[in-house]
Amino acid sequence: MPLLSAIREIRQKQFAPIYVLYGPESFLAEEFMALARREMVDPAFNDLNISIYDCSETPLQEILQDAETLPFIGEHRLVIARQAYFLTGSKPPAKVESNPDSLLTYMQNPPAYSSLILHTDSEKLDERKKLVKSLQQKAKMIPFPLMKDVDLYSWVERRAEKYQARIQREQAIKLVARVGGELRLLDKELEKLALYVGAGGSITDQSIELLSSRTLEQDVFALIEQVAIGRLDKAMRMMYDLMKTGEEPIKLLSLFARQFRLLLHVRQWSPRGYSQQQLAGMLKIHPYAVKKAMEQARHFSEDSLKKLLGILAEEDYRIKSGQVDKLLALELFIARAHEERQRA
Repeated sequence: MPLLSAIREIRQKQFAPIYVLYGPESFLAEEFMALARREMVDPAFNDLNISIYDCSETPLQEILQDAETLPFIGEHRLVIARQAYFLTGSKPPAKVESNPDSLLTYMQNPPAYSSLILHTDSEKLDERKKLVKSLQQKAKMIPFPLMKDVDLYSWVERRAEKYQARIQREQAIKLVARVGGELRLLDKELEKLALYVGAGGSITDQSIELLSSRTLEQDVFALIEQVAIGRLDKAMRMMYDLMKTGEEPIKLLSLFARQFRLLLHVRQWSPRGYSQQQLAGMLKIHPYAVKKAMEQARHFSEDSLKKLLGILAEEDYRIKSGQVDKLLALELFIARAHEERQRA
């Protein structure tokens, strides 16, 4: 079921007995559950009529027993069951014994006065299971895939409007490039930028450069981007700036290794016909990061990327054994990466 349709129904007080939320975009899933809490239960009786469980700690039978309990004073009960591992191919936690058949029985005649939300951040449900097949017929199934490209930029624009600010597509792309594709972090940055530009104001390139913060991973990503496009001087300046903030060189070296491993994976798999979304699922990262990695990887051959990972491993050993100065090791690696880029 489309997310917007489910939201519309809930706001119209049309509550389904069972919702299944699945997918890695946890920020939107959390917002949906927050909406359900606000709309389904009178705030005065939240403590009495809202229950939240972790399926890895509480047996499913106990959760369903709560869902069958009449709401106290209020008109509706909401039961949220997180980590619904029994809907996926994951193994059950050793300390919890849940009988999925109890949910099959519950589905036959779910109480109208309760709504049960089952949530898992797994990208896919195990459709081979009888339980999942039955839920697909009788529950509201709402996927939460990671956003990418146009959908992600559109979300940024809508989110800015929520904070009474405006952002154009070009600036939305710039903000995503700077901050990354994680919605939770983008939301905080947009709230901060909206406060800066004021109600009705426009978020500009200047305000993004001035206020939006980058994670260390994004800084390293941007540094390697400069190496990939042949800007050795700028890459070195960015590295020195990171050192001035007190970042530990060994940590930077580790992040370099992580990024170049990503570039190698993308370089090896993308020619085989895998899409950005498929690669993102395989590598457990955001599709936007895959897109940027594909752009960077084009500047390096597969042999060059393997060689650079070998150099990183060697420099890591030399730093830890005291054979080389930490800053010098970083400088040498960036220079070698620039050389390999020129040979590609």
